[in-house]
Formats: sequence, structure tokens, C-alpha cells
Amino acid sequence: DDSIEGKFYRLAKECKSVLGCRLEPKEKAEIVKLMQRRERVTTLAIGDGNNDTVMIKTAEIGVGIRGVEGTSAVSASDYVISQFRFLKRLILVHGRLNNRRICQLVYYIFYKTSLAVW
Repeated sequence: DDSIEGKFYRLAKECKSVLGCRLEPKEKAEIVKLMQRRERVTTLAIGDGNNDTVMIKTAEIGVGIRGVEGTSAVSASDYVISQFRFLKRLILVHGRLNNRRICQLVYYIFYKTSLAVW
């Protein structure tokens, strides 16, 4: 695939994260859709202003940073942080705790099902 989209995809696939600055809101959302469509991965979009709202809504996980540019990104997001430095704690601590809770729920469902069947 030698189109511009194909070249961009091959370049973005090699990266751990993609930052877009000075882009239109629609272009940011298209990057998220491209990675979702081709890679079938869970996407995380982080934004702080009105121009990031479409991108945040497109991604599976949206994080809004409360800032000076307005509150529409915060309203559209799944999680809200007040500063970018809190992102590490959000992902590593709260993400891990959420994963543990889901695992415990699945174990409990298997346990209850096995008791009901037996």
C-alpha cells in the first residue's frame, strides 16, 4: 500500500505512541480510527481542549486534561486529570486495580457457575 495513509500507518506502527500537534480535529480522529481499523488495538486519546473532543470520543479510552482551553474535552472523556503528570498514576495504579477487580469478578462467576452446575 503506497498511499499516504499506508506510509503513515507503517511509520506509526513502529512507534509506541503518536503525538499530533497543529492538526484539525477530524485528522486526529482519523489517526485513531486508522490504528483501530488496521491494528485492532485499544486506543487511548489524551486531550485538553475543544479541538480534541472528536479524537477523545473516537478512542475507546478518552482522558481529558482539565485546563485553560475549555471544558468540552473534559466532558467528552472517560477519565479526567488536572495535570499531565497524573497520567502515570492513572494508568499504572488505577488501571492495575481495575484489572484485578475484573479478574476477581470472573473468578467469582466461574465459582458460582460451578456450584450451580454441580
